[in-house]
Amino acid sequence: MQLPEDLASHCWVAGIDNRTLTIVTDDPNRASIIRFQQREILKQLNQELSLTVKEYLNQIKVKICNVINGVNHPTKARYLTTYSANHINQCAKNIKDLELQKAMQNLAKKGLNNAEK
Repeated sequence: MQLPEDLASHCWVAGIDNRTLTIVTDDPNRASIIRFQQREILKQLNQELSLTVKEYLNQIKVKICNVINGVNHPTKARYLTTYSANHINQCAKNIKDLELQKAMQNLAKKGLNNAEK
């Protein structure tokens, strides 16, 4: 499967383990795009690999790695404000896709937990 050029030029396969494809990217925005398109990407990959692979991939993990001049620089941790976490939680309540809803609720929960520290 070929990712669109704007994604492919900033994404690399880090490995496949336990039916999970791990992708590394240097851009958080592209990581979000991959996460939101995960189902379609997996569907296409599994169709292409079905002749050679016995088990289908069922998950994509995306890791963000700040790469400048071939050197890996860790990204700084950023925390959600309580205000933002509450808004994400409110948005999650209106999402019909249960997997996405749960992911957004977990994100909001992390933001709220960090605010308590």
